[in-house]
Amino acid sequence: MDEDVIRLIIKQEHIVLVGSVSADGIPNISPRYVLGILQNEKLLFADAFTNKTFHNINAWPRVTVAIFDRDTLGGYQLKGSAEEVTDPKLISQAETRLKEFGILEKPKKVWTLAVKEMFSLEPSAKSRNPFSPYYR
Repeated sequence: MDEDVIRLIIKQEHIVLVGSVSADGIPNISPRYVLGILQNEKLLFADAFTNKTFHNINAWPRVTVAIFDRDTLGGYQLKGSAEEVTDPKLISQAETRLKEFGILEKPKKVWTLAVKEMFSLEPSAKSRNPFSPYYR
C-alpha cells in the first residue's frame, strides 16, 4: 500500500468509509475506524454490531474503502476482499483499538481488507484507472 494512503488514513483520524453490498444487491456505506495496517497491504477492521456491513460481508466479501481528504478533495479508493481474522492477537488488538476510539462493545467480527486495487479520488481523468491493479 502506498505511503500516501497510510498518511491520509492517519490524517483523517483513522476514519474511512466502507462500502459493501447485500446478498440482494443493495449497497451500503458506513464509517469505520482503521484499527491497524498489516504488512502494508491489509487494513484491520472490526464490527462491534451485527448491522448491515456485518451481514453484507458475510454474504459478499468484496468491499471498497474510501479515504477522503477534505482539504484537497482528493483521496483514495481501495478495493478488495474482506477476510475474517481468527488470530487471537489481532482480535485483541482490534478490541483494544475500538476501546481507544470509544467503542466499548466487544467485536462481533474482526476482518481485514486485502487491498487488490487502488484508485485516486481526485476529481480528474486520473481517477479512471487504478494506479495499483492487482485483480487478475
